[in-house]
Formats: sequence, C-alpha cells, structure tokens
Amino acid sequence: MPAKIIRDPVHGDVFITEAELELIDTPEFQRLRRIKQLGMSCLVYPSANHTRFEHSLGALHLAGRLVERLGLGEEDARLLRLAALLHDLGHGPLSHTSEELLARYSEASHETLTAETIRHSEVADVLGGFGFSPGELVRVLEGDAGYLSKMISGEFDIDRMDYLVRDAHHTGVAYGVIDLDRLINTLVLRDGVLVVEERGLRAVEGLLVARFLMIPTVYLHHTSRIADAMFLKAMEMAIELGLLSFQELMRMDDFQVTCFLRSAGGYIGEIGERLDHRRLFKKVVHLSWSALGEEGARQAIELRRRVDRMARIERELAEDAGLEYGYVLLDIPPEPSYQEQEAPVLSEGEVRRIGEVSPLVRVLRVAQRTHWSMGVYAPEEHVPRVAKVAEALEAYLG
Repeated sequence: MPAKIIRDPVHGDVFITEAELELIDTPEFQRLRRIKQLGMSCLVYPSANHTRFEHSLGALHLAGRLVERLGLGEEDARLLRLAALLHDLGHGPLSHTSEELLARYSEASHETLTAETIRHSEVADVLGGFGFSPGELVRVLEGDAGYLSKMISGEFDIDRMDYLVRDAHHTGVAYGVIDLDRLINTLVLRDGVLVVEERGLRAVEGLLVARFLMIPTVYLHHTSRIADAMFLKAMEMAIELGLLSFQELMRMDDFQVTCFLRSAGGYIGEIGERLDHRRLFKKVVHLSWSALGEEGARQAIELRRRVDRMARIERELAEDAGLEYGYVLLDIPPEPSYQEQEAPVLSEGEVRRIGEVSPLVRVLRVAQRTHWSMGVYAPEEHVPRVAKVAEALEAYLG
C-alpha cells in the first residue's frame, strides 16, 4: 500500500511510498514549490504558473509506469523512482532563466547542483535512513547507470514526457499533447539499451514534433526571451556590484529573487518594477540563422560564451544610441540541438537510429534552425534610436 496518494491534474493519482514522502517533505524538495517550471512564460501564458514541484511528482509517476512496463527488479525500480523524483533539485530561481547564469559564472549545470544537494543536505540523511546510497542515486542522474540514466535523461525520457504534456496543459498550447500510453507501452530493453519498438514509432515522432512546435511557441517565445534578458542583466549587475553572489542567487527561490529585485534600487530595482508591471523592453531587431548565414550564426553562438564581449557590444550599442548601459540588451539563444535523431528503434529485428527509419525526424533536424534568432531589445520609447544603430549590428558583432 502507498504511504500517500497525490492527485495530479495531468496524470491523476500519483502513488507515493514512505521513503518518497519523507523526501518530498525535506526543505530542499519543498523549495521546488517556489520555482516556476517555465520561468517568465507566465507573462505570455497567464496560467503557466506550475512549478518544478509538480513536474517532479509527474516524473515520479511516469517512472513508476515505466518500471511496470519493463518489469524492472526492485532495486532498479526504487532507484529510478527516486532519481525521477529528485532530478530537478538543483534548479535556480525561475528554472532555466537563471540557468543562463551558470554558463556565465560557473562550469556547473543544474544537474551538478542537483548532485551536490543530494549529497550534502537533509535529502542525504533521508536516503541513508532508508538504506539508499546518495552516490548511487547521483550516478543515475549523471548518466553513469546505463539504461536507468537514459530513462531519466535520454532521447525519449520521462522528464521530457512529463514536461511536454504538463507545459501544454498549463499554457493551453495543444502542441505538447503526446500519446504517453503508446510511447511507454512500446519501450523495451534490448541488450541493456532502452529502445522503442517500431509499432511505437509514430508515438516517438509525435513527441519529437511536439517538442519542435513547443520550442518557438512556448520555450523560445520572443516575449519570454525579452523578460529573461532583462532579468539576467539585472542579476549580472547585482553580482558585479557585490549585492549578492552567484552562489547565493542559485539558492534563492522565485519569491526571494523577486523581493531582492524590488528592494535593490537603481537600475536593478527598475528592472524588477518593469517585470512586476509587465513593462517589458521591446524587440528592436531579430536576426535569424538564415539571415546571418551559417558562419555568422556560428560566430554569434560562440559570442554567447564570451560574456565580457557581449557586455562590451551592449555598451557600445547603448552609447551610440545615447543610452546608459543596460538599456540595450543582446540576446543570443543556445545552438539548436536535435540529438533525438540518434534515438534507438527496434526495426525489423535490428536496433537502428530513428533518423534512419523516420524521414520526418531528418526533416526536423534541419528545420530546427528556423526557431533560432538573436535579438536586440530596448525600452519601447527608445526603440527608434536603437534601431538606427542596430542596423549595423553585424559590424558590432565582427
């Protein structure tokens, strides 16, 4: 008998064991109630206020379904469920919004921070009390546990299965609806590798198409990107001014970082007020992958990793437009990634890459670049003057 049953709007009843319940009650897990799943997307989709807390419960539920489908042994089953439950403990405020700062100030990722939390917090005490090894759990999350790791983070993992349907539910965007039943019920283990049977190919294609469509519609929506850029610039300035450290920021939740912005004063406080009142900067110019060309787009993405140079370009653009630093923002999204083409499919008795079996997946790999564009943003009243200098944006980038 489960220790508790939690009602979820996406999956229905989620059954929780005693160990899982104690982990849910730790401060580290309860913090996820105050971390929005989609960061600033609620400024675009008003109902997108769901959190990492319910997503983690959803991942746990799907892990349980996969355990039953594959007939995993008790030890693997418990490890997979716990890994699914705890996989997002390391997220900073506003989820992936603050993760941009990880690339600027640290070599770590939210997965690294998750591993540290599991090893060095009350979570470790609870795990030890129930006979679980924090290190073994971290191995699953860091990709060192074979098919168990692939079930958490792989080509068709339970993390993605949950966040697509959950994000679709809470935004009202139907593109994220996928056939979870068919997908889960056609997954099998073949020589220690998680593969999908060919009869589940349409379900996998549906998942990949859903992700393809959700990226521009939700995950890279231009309004969300503008709000993200404003938040990141405010946090970058706060760290440079010594108002808080990067480590302190990543331990905050959404409420704490909002209070910090409101009380900071100056430019940082102004950005906080703008975000509170949805007085966002406006798009001045967008340059697509095709507009920049292959070489230009690659150079732009490389620039993304050179924060000092990005700041210098922003400063030059602002000065040439007669504005103070911080009122012209340069936004460069990460390089499009479509590793799902490597997903293994059991076809005609052989394990083959899905890209070899599905022409649709090959098309998606090429088409993903249409979602990528870099942008320049400024306050609405200053858009005309910034537009004049941004006409020569490629010269600034060079």
